[in-house]
Amino acid sequence: MQKLITVILCLQSTVCLSQKVLSLDTFRIKINSSLRGLSVVSNNVIWMSGSFGYICRSNDGGQTFDTLRIAKYEDRDFRDIEAFDSKSAVVMAVGSPAVILRTNDGGQRWKVVYRNENKKAFFNGMDFWDDKRGIAFSDAIDGKLLLIHTEDGGRSWKETGYKDLPMVQEGENGFAASGTSIRCVKNGYAFIGTGGRTAHIFMSADYGRTWKKFPVPILKGSESAGIFSLAFKDERTGVIAGGDYNTVNNQTDNFFLTFNSCRNWKPSITKPAGYRSCVEYISQTSMIITGPGGTEWSRDGGNNWIHMSETGFHSARRAKNGNAVFLSGEDGLFGIVSGLY
Repeated sequence: MQKLITVILCLQSTVCLSQKVLSLDTFRIKINSSLRGLSVVSNNVIWMSGSFGYICRSNDGGQTFDTLRIAKYEDRDFRDIEAFDSKSAVVMAVGSPAVILRTNDGGQRWKVVYRNENKKAFFNGMDFWDDKRGIAFSDAIDGKLLLIHTEDGGRSWKETGYKDLPMVQEGENGFAASGTSIRCVKNGYAFIGTGGRTAHIFMSADYGRTWKKFPVPILKGSESAGIFSLAFKDERTGVIAGGDYNTVNNQTDNFFLTFNSCRNWKPSITKPAGYRSCVEYISQTSMIITGPGGTEWSRDGGNNWIHMSETGFHSARRAKNGNAVFLSGEDGLFGIVSGLY
């Protein structure tokens, strides 16, 4: 394992809102990896995962990172990671065969806890309701999304064999841009977003046993357009973000809000400045959104967006046990937001 200190300051952007100064400091970890997986346990404990088998872990709030490449998986792209503490995490690889690995010793050793040889299995993301119960979803097989679930913190996974698995249309799929096209919310709620030729939100109110399907007005019609990220602060109130990753500066139909559990959607007053791959609640009323074309911040639940930085990332997450906000991106890019509280 190699320890790297993030000492290369790439950019500092500041925004002043009502005497509140926000700062985005960006750094690069010296690795050749696109870091799309990001899980923030606390203000100190951060895990990231990426291409070429890389895992990065910090125990000091991003001041230093331990980095490693998982043996025998150096050619795999780990698009999502869920960490439980400084020692335990599960990581998801895209492509075939579909695999999920788990570590209990800070990444020194990894165990395969799920494997699927079906070439149509392409997992887009996973999320957890708590330290035990979680769910992951793959692109469709035979017209239905493939769902798997765990009840032991990712130590084992089972395919969800319920009859009403979410049905999708031909050419409809998920996106593994940031691991946030699936979200778990308290009281057993879960949301999945899709795109492609058409786009929908799938909502479950019973830990993934049954699902409802809702159309959404987000940009769609091509394999590169749709919902790339979603965030819900409760079962009624949430947002979807995306666009078309082939036109990163296109603002057309790239962000919408719901206040009645996905039944209706409304556009924001001001839009993010293009395709965005991740949106995250950082308080009850504040949000951050990012993508290849830049990063924005909202203080009113996503109704209005204020430019924060030209620097774009893949993912942005707030600490599960804390208020720190971190971002991860291309070629070892890493960001820290301060001044929010």
